[in-house]
Amino acid sequence: MTSRRIEAAVVVNAFWRGGDAGAERIAAALRRLGVKAGLFRTDELFLRVEDGVKGMTDFDLAVYLDKDIHVARLLEESGVRLFNPAEGIRLADDKMLTHIALLSAGIPQPKTVSSPLRFTEGEDDFAEKAGALLGYPVVVKKCHGAFGREVYLAKDLFELKERRAALKMEPHIYQEYLECGAKDIRVIVIGGKAVAAMRRSATRKGEFRANGELGGIGEKIPLTKELSVLAVRAAGALGLCYAGVDLLESARGLLVTEVNSNAGFRLIEETTGVDVASLYAEYIASEMRKGEEKNG
Repeated sequence: MTSRRIEAAVVVNAFWRGGDAGAERIAAALRRLGVKAGLFRTDELFLRVEDGVKGMTDFDLAVYLDKDIHVARLLEESGVRLFNPAEGIRLADDKMLTHIALLSAGIPQPKTVSSPLRFTEGEDDFAEKAGALLGYPVVVKKCHGAFGREVYLAKDLFELKERRAALKMEPHIYQEYLECGAKDIRVIVIGGKAVAAMRRSATRKGEFRANGELGGIGEKIPLTKELSVLAVRAAGALGLCYAGVDLLESARGLLVTEVNSNAGFRLIEETTGVDVASLYAEYIASEMRKGEEKNG
């Protein structure tokens, strides 16, 4: 049987204007593999509900590099296969849902407290309860955020109350602080296999977040069996075929802190020399060939 060329869309956010060139590199890698791939913003797809899903859906698959869950669901409803699936994106984009999924899979993680949903202003003693359980300092995170920018550190009850007052009408979590020298580990998982690992370190004075977007630098580290197994389990718990899994080294061993469905790969490629874009494209092309063989 002669297989036809696969039509693919690499989908980015509506306000995307370029950046680390990750989307372009994935599209180019797919084209090198014989996949006819184009790059689209979500607004260009113009998806809507009429008599079914209407808009630009004339492709077999989408490499979905956004967190817009509504567009993701509409694409799947129209029959497009997503890399990553919409449900995995939803779980990864909400930090508390991530921790619940990790808990269900028995994956070690920091102690985490979910702030109750509120619809009115008013005082409460929730900050006192969270601080007493977790100890100080306390890490405070918005449930929805990226690049470490919505992650804060409350050094005492006064700062925790201030942070809670600012966030209590928004979904957020409180988490135990684990002293790790402002370092963490990022592992990239593709198709159920860990392919690269680096240790990230903060470089700015007083900064506890090691994200590259906040000035963090990377160091190549061995992709040990323990790291690989835990990262693959974490990605699988969320149903992700591509993930950046963040871990901390603690006295209790490795703990998973976040799982990212559209993790950038510029820093880890520069640090490790692993061509993440090509590996992801190869996995996607392989999956589509399996689908063609199954349907043929």
